[in-house]
Amino acid sequence: RMLKLSLTPGEYLAIGDGIAVQLCRCEGGRAYLAVAAPREIPIVRGAALEREGGRRPPGLTPAVPKGHKSDFPL
Repeated sequence: RMLKLSLTPGEYLAIGDGIAVQLCRCEGGRAYLAVAAPREIPIVRGAALEREGGRRPPGLTPAVPKGHKSDFPL
């Protein structure tokens, strides 16, 4: 199961006690996020993780190839 949220710029979500993700803005089909987390928690872009051999976390929707329309409106 996955929780899907709709945020407006400036809104954020909290993950546990020490992580917050804020939507800064949406522009040109891209969402700009700010992540606040303790330094000891690694934050890695999914594409970089997968390029290095990591696996996509279970429950996420498939990646949308560039130039294709996403099911998630921005």
